Amino acid sequence: MSTKVNQFQDKLRDRLDTIEGRLKSFKTNVKALSEQGERALRDKLDEARTKLKAQRARIEKTRADFKARAQQKMAETKEAVSEWKTDRETAKLNSRADGAEAYAADAIDNAAASIDEAEEAILYAAVARLDADGAQ
Repeated sequence: MSTKVNQFQDKLRDRLDTIEGRLKSFKTNVKALSEQGERALRDKLDEARTKLKAQRARIEKTRADFKARAQQKMAETKEAVSEWKTDRETAKLNSRADGAEAYAADAIDNAAASIDEAEEAILYAAVARLDADGAQ
């Protein structure tokens, strides 16, 4: 394998390891929800909302990039790629590879943003349930 392929794989592996760590942490936090007091739960919800608000622009840009790259990927037909290979159009093939790598990175970033949104939604649901139970 080429050095570029190995570097790309290492970068993706690092990002996926980060996602895995966040999911494990998220799972632990969800288990701990029932043990936390109401104030702590509301504080966690506020933290999650603040974090999402701070990241909103980056999340929207990541999602827009992700959609744009998906459309570009679909526009590249197998025939065109085969023609580029036959004609040895390395600039186009390298551009396609760079775009595919960016698409993979955007997909992982999109997944990370979804984890943040899921955490906020779960905390919101827990606080809503506390409010409902408290009213009864």
